[in-house]
This record gives sequence, structure tokens and C-alpha cells, in this order.
Amino acid sequence: LHGLTRLSVKLDFIAGLFSMAVEATGSKDFRGVQTGVGEVIAWRNTFHALGDAMVKSPVPWDGTDGYNLPNLNAGLAYRVLAPMAYPRVKELIERHVASGLIYLPSSSADFESEAIRPYLDRFVRGSNGYAALDRVKLLKLLWDAIGTEFGGRHELYER
Repeated sequence: LHGLTRLSVKLDFIAGLFSMAVEATGSKDFRGVQTGVGEVIAWRNTFHALGDAMVKSPVPWDGTDGYNLPNLNAGLAYRVLAPMAYPRVKELIERHVASGLIYLPSSSADFESEAIRPYLDRFVRGSNGYAALDRVKLLKLLWDAIGTEFGGRHELYER
């Protein structure tokens, strides 16, 4: 139950970032991108539903007086689905956000440079009203979640 809850919350975070990223990169209206975002949301909903099933359909704990255990069937489904879901979520983000994950300045110091800042504001700005700084913050956060060493450890953990 703990692992399922942890993954559910992580998918809330990642699905939100993914949805915002495709808006910031200007690809949110493409059907394939919408399908990818929808699939990530479906995985998120699946794990939340399994958590609900574990809690709302408990089984009696044998040998105890009135105690219950979380539903093991839903928990075992989580164990099977999680190693398939997380790599798929990562794949969908990489496919649909694509170069948006790497088309970023190397340092926040670039925004403090009077020589570089105008170019960033002009060429790195996002779609749909995202300023360059906001787009960079969003996409760096998403990259940290899925692409860095930190993100790689999370993928390995979920597998």
C-alpha cells in the first residue's frame, strides 16, 4: 500500500509536468501528443484506483478480532503493472517533449547575463504565453524527474 501510494503521488506530479511541458513547447494540440498525455493520465488513474481498491475492499485478517488487511489482489496487480507503467511514462515524455528537454541553457547564470538574456527571452521562450525563464524552469524540473541520475534511479526503483 505504501509503494502504491508513493507511485500514485509521483504520477500526479509527473502527469502534471508532462501536461504543462507540451503546452509550453507548443505541441499540446497534436493528436499523438494528446494520446500520450492521456495514456500517462490513465496510468495515474489506474494506480489511484488500485489504491482505492486496497483500502475500500479490505480482507479480514485471520486470527484477529475485527482487524482487516488491505486487499492483496489489488496490491499484487500494482506489483505487476508498476514496472511496465513507469518506463512507458518516461518513454512517452521523451517522445512527445523531445528536444524540449535539452533545448535549455546550461545554467541559471545565463539569465543574469546582460549579453545573453535578450537571446534567451527571444529564442527560448515557450508557446502559449510561457516566458523563457518559466519554460526553462518547467522543463528542467521535468528533466530532473526523468532524465538525470536522480530520475534514472527512480526509473530503476520502479522497475
